[in-house]
Amino acid sequence: MAEANGFAGAARLVNMSQPAITRAVQSLEAELGASLFHRTSRTLGMTGAGRLLTQRARRAQDYLKAAEAELHAFDRQAPERTNMLAQHAADHEFAALLAIAESGSISAAARAAGPSQPALNKSLRTLEERIGHTLFHRTSNGMRLTPAGEILLRRVKLARSEIRQAVEEIRYLRGEAGGRIRIGALPLTRVQLVPLAIENLLETFPLAEVAIVDGTYEVLLKALRNGDIDILAGTIRRPAPVEGLNSEELFLDDVAIVACADHPLAGRERVDLADCLDHGWILPFQGVPLRQKFEETLRDRGLSAPQNVIEADSIVAVRSLLMRGSRLAILSRHQVHYEVIWGVLKILPVDLPDVMRPVGTTVRADFSPTPAAAALLDALRAAALVVSAQPARLSAGIL
Repeated sequence: MAEANGFAGAARLVNMSQPAITRAVQSLEAELGASLFHRTSRTLGMTGAGRLLTQRARRAQDYLKAAEAELHAFDRQAPERTNMLAQHAADHEFAALLAIAESGSISAAARAAGPSQPALNKSLRTLEERIGHTLFHRTSNGMRLTPAGEILLRRVKLARSEIRQAVEEIRYLRGEAGGRIRIGALPLTRVQLVPLAIENLLETFPLAEVAIVDGTYEVLLKALRNGDIDILAGTIRRPAPVEGLNSEELFLDDVAIVACADHPLAGRERVDLADCLDHGWILPFQGVPLRQKFEETLRDRGLSAPQNVIEADSIVAVRSLLMRGSRLAILSRHQVHYEVIWGVLKILPVDLPDVMRPVGTTVRADFSPTPAAAALLDALRAAALVVSAQPARLSAGIL
């Protein structure tokens, strides 16, 4: 409608009758609870809701066109297909792709998603024929995405996310202070930064549905790029491991060596880093920036890396191990903020000025936040001002 500037032109563009186009628009308006067009006897103008939906729909089309370009670049021997997805593919084809990818088989997808196995199989075959690529490897253990399937899945998720966000923006236009946001939270942001930001968000968006997603950096980065989460909060990787990301530093993380309250080193007024190496350690996995920075600091000071090491990325597991024995851990002060206040863990007075790391948010470079998502980004900035001041206050005995 927006491109054709009217019902008649839209009917010609998509090869449908004008009455069918009219019914489709009326059905969509009823579902959204908003008018998309101003209709007069002579003109057809777009409402605010119509403009929002058009902008998001065009972004969704761009993702599908990008999928076709990526698929052609991936296999230049295959014939190039253009606009087959954006103009001709049906939503049930994309739904079949998503359901099978998530469930691992057509039978499991049928049980979870509702359509029959023959219907899912037909939708998948139609989609594969449409783009000229096989999307799944069929194995004895189920169905696994091919590289082409991975490419298409990512773009389809992003496209469908745009439509979901369009619906949320139209509801916001109607006065509903809601929306669905999924934020990926790395360990050091789960205790204070993200909970405080969400609490502040809900004061202005009381109907917002917020999901906090845990995981490693690699898992959450993939989720961000696929559109499964909207924002990633945590340590910022520099340089970024992939293109297409925008990161905003909120504060520098204050790292400390942590022990249980009755640890032999806990009563000292000053502790040298070398003294800590006589004890067992709990460290992040190899390759994690904090582990790398810590080992670089040891090398710079002429010290060897500890040998008696347990690797863990769960703060729950780290906390339990610390409280059960004489091990030490290197952690963000924010991760053990409450345990230190409660007196169950102790921050050792070890000088570690060169193990600071930037903490902030990462989004896709082409991310266009909904009002609720934009408000959460603002809430994270405000929460960072509070959280970043707490290590100094804690050290001074104010908290």
